[in-house]
Amino acid sequence: MATRSSQTRTKMARLLLPMLAVSLLLPLTACQKAAEKMAEAALEKATGSKIDLKRDGSAMSIKTEQGEIKVASSVDGESVPMPDDFPKDVFLPEKGKINSAMDMAGMKMVNIITHATSAEISANVQKSMEAQGWKREMAMQGEEGSATFVYSKDKRQTVYQMMKHDKGGTQVAIRTGGAEG
Repeated sequence: MATRSSQTRTKMARLLLPMLAVSLLLPLTACQKAAEKMAEAALEKATGSKIDLKRDGSAMSIKTEQGEIKVASSVDGESVPMPDDFPKDVFLPEKGKINSAMDMAGMKMVNIITHATSAEISANVQKSMEAQGWKREMAMQGEEGSATFVYSKDKRQTVYQMMKHDKGGTQVAIRTGGAEG
């Protein structure tokens, strides 16, 4: 049986695709307020839910009856801020540029681009996560520096996905979340 938390995440996930499409269109428009209203109307039609969309620079918040999604994505290559409430016991690569960050019903996701190799990151993920009490559930290594790791701890899960970045280094997607209390 699905928990209320997983049901909320499922409903919020249905918002993700249209929301990401809208987030790509908003920077292209001349009149920001008009664009936000158009985006709200499009999302409301796509989801059947009342939407409150707010955009501030590279950050966007979408509120519905089911919860809130917060997304920040890099514009012109700059790094976006790490969410203040990102779990402290989840390993993050050092000296990485945060390309995007998202909070969706308690599930946090960051996409980091770093100059470190996938092998270096993989070794640091394993060492740090196990030192913090996380248990590795899965590890897959692919060609050209791609890898996926899944860790669990206290009804939470963290997934690392790595691949070679087009401009060198490694792109790391980290998703973490799980049952509260």
